[in-house]
Amino acid sequence: MFSFPKRRSFPLVLQRDLSECGSACLAMIFKYHGLKNIQQPLREMTAVGRSGTTMYHMSEVAERFGFEVDGYHLTEFAMLGEIPLPCIAHYESNHFVVIYRVGPDKISIADPAYGKTTLTKKEYYQKCNGVVLTMTPRTDLFEDADVQEILRRTERRTRGVFRHFYWQTLKPFRRVALAVLVTSCILQLLSLLLPFFTQTILDQVLVHQNRKLLFAILAGLFAVFSLQVGLSYFQNLLLAQFKVQFELDFFSKFFYHLIRLRTAYFDAHKREDFINRFHENLKIRGLFSQSVLQSLVNFVFSVNFLIAMFLYNATLAAISLVFIVFYLAITLVYTPILRRLEEKIFHENLKSMGGFLDTLLGIQTVKLMALERIKFWKWRNQYRRTLNKVLQSERTYLNMNTFLNSIYLTGRLTVYWYGAYLTFGGHMTIGQYIAFITIFGMIMASLDSVSNLWFLVTETSITFDKLNDVLIQEPEHADLLQQQTHLPSPTIKLENVSFRYGADDERDVLKNINLEVKYGERIGIVGRNGSGKSTLLKLLVKLYTDYQGTILFNQYEMRDIHPGSLRRAVCMIPQEQHFFSGTIKENILYGNPDADMDAVIEAAKLADLHDYVSKLYLGYNHMIGESGSNLSGGQRLKIGFARLFLQDPEVIFLDEASSFLDVETEAKIMANLYRRFRDRTIITIAHRLHTLRALDRILVIDQGEIIEQGDHQALLNERGLYYTFIKTYVDF
Repeated sequence: MFSFPKRRSFPLVLQRDLSECGSACLAMIFKYHGLKNIQQPLREMTAVGRSGTTMYHMSEVAERFGFEVDGYHLTEFAMLGEIPLPCIAHYESNHFVVIYRVGPDKISIADPAYGKTTLTKKEYYQKCNGVVLTMTPRTDLFEDADVQEILRRTERRTRGVFRHFYWQTLKPFRRVALAVLVTSCILQLLSLLLPFFTQTILDQVLVHQNRKLLFAILAGLFAVFSLQVGLSYFQNLLLAQFKVQFELDFFSKFFYHLIRLRTAYFDAHKREDFINRFHENLKIRGLFSQSVLQSLVNFVFSVNFLIAMFLYNATLAAISLVFIVFYLAITLVYTPILRRLEEKIFHENLKSMGGFLDTLLGIQTVKLMALERIKFWKWRNQYRRTLNKVLQSERTYLNMNTFLNSIYLTGRLTVYWYGAYLTFGGHMTIGQYIAFITIFGMIMASLDSVSNLWFLVTETSITFDKLNDVLIQEPEHADLLQQQTHLPSPTIKLENVSFRYGADDERDVLKNINLEVKYGERIGIVGRNGSGKSTLLKLLVKLYTDYQGTILFNQYEMRDIHPGSLRRAVCMIPQEQHFFSGTIKENILYGNPDADMDAVIEAAKLADLHDYVSKLYLGYNHMIGESGSNLSGGQRLKIGFARLFLQDPEVIFLDEASSFLDVETEAKIMANLYRRFRDRTIITIAHRLHTLRALDRILVIDQGEIIEQGDHQALLNERGLYYTFIKTYVDF
């Protein structure tokens, strides 16, 4: 029977997104066998998409790293004791966990979403379907040359993130940070003077009726309080300025880096993931608050307070230390539990937010299909699960606070009583007794914030881990040697080009595409849904670069052309365009931000948009609403064409761009397009007969391959797939 060695603590790696439980499970097992956490490359290698990964891809990666992999379908709980541990188990139909210990009637699992927990036999049968993946290390574990290169590359990226993002952002604030730290230390030392002033008043002033000393102490107290007020104001002012500037600099770099990432990264993540990433700034903002800084300094200075207590009375200080240790122990025990509960709440919140956004974004479909009650109850059940986790967290927090308050009150009572007893016996003066109690209260007050501080630090580590997931990604033009190429009159040539969106795709979306498009040609693309038409255009505007084969613009391989250079030379109108909240003018100007108003109006006229805009009260300053919600589908398309006319590109790609236009309007805009760009290359996905007739050449794509090409009449004469398509979809 294989069992988990009790002397080794199984490592926990938490997933950063809803979809990466599989790669996180692999990271845990790799870490258990001595490898550092390489969650990011594992996510890429296991082909994690929006719907996660599969056991097949996890097994491939595990074998590559040096494991013997086996899959089992266990029908009985007892069979868990007969397989190697740790293993990956399928959990709750759409999740993966690691089983790392098996007992007679319960198992221990590491859940990448929520943390470590224990399942009874009954819970196992309810949540697991018996499908597991076991991994036994081979003698060449982690020794493969490719694996070593992955580890080195990951290490370089991690160091680069720290150096180029965190250090470069913090570097200008070194003096401010030092000033804040010094100020905090001075404030702490000043607070340490108060017990000594109290002792002096009781033992020297009141006992000896020393009025002169009383006024001197009064002056000293006034000076200390004045310094505390002034330094606190100075410290808070520095912190406020630092927080605002740091957050602006850091998240500006973060957002700029994010929007330059490859399209594949956005394909693999859900919108909730990005919303959550940007909300992490609230946690970082909380890390630099005055209360957190003061709690940290208080905790560090507690050592000085303890020394002062031992100088007063070693016995009483030792008794106090016992309660302090108990207080810290309870805090350290409960904080990881609370952290796991917060992770559960976080993931449940993501699910609730996903259902909320999904319903609102699809509200028209919801209403048309009368799904209000169904969507409401589905969201409500998910939200109830979220609030149940919140309640569980609140109860745990209440238990912790009850224990801490009990220790605090018991310790306070004991110290008060025994201190008074020592004072009666002449071992301490009244002033020393009051000073000791004051210092003890200061220590306990600082410890009271330790749980919050520790919890915040652990939460912030998770926050930076999530941010690093973005920062460690290489932007699509990270290579500074990529050519800032001018592409006049480009000829486009594709040689044996194949492409699939992800490793988990069962087939290539495009297969062995060979094509040459001379400058000035008008090319049409037709084919069934899912045949690869739109994918071909996306490749030609460099939204994806992990294709096989060669794509040339003139003599330049597309991978070597800087994206900015390429996209200044080409323009694509996709099937679904996004419009930004703002005015009509602002949205047209995205085609050429330097254009003047006359150029905007001319572009709008060519797009058959000017007459509509002229009737609006605000004209081109009319607000289009969020994502163009105040416009019809046809009006949005016209704005897209206006952007195109304003940009004046060398190559134009149209992905069924006129689908929302009536035939008359489409013919008018396309006539303007051909007239304005009579010598430019135009490649369009189209299905309307009048559009197809105007093209020099038509490509027929089926299942990712070009199976026919020629002009409209030639293809009709062949009576192949194009002929069938025209007969089926077009009345001619």
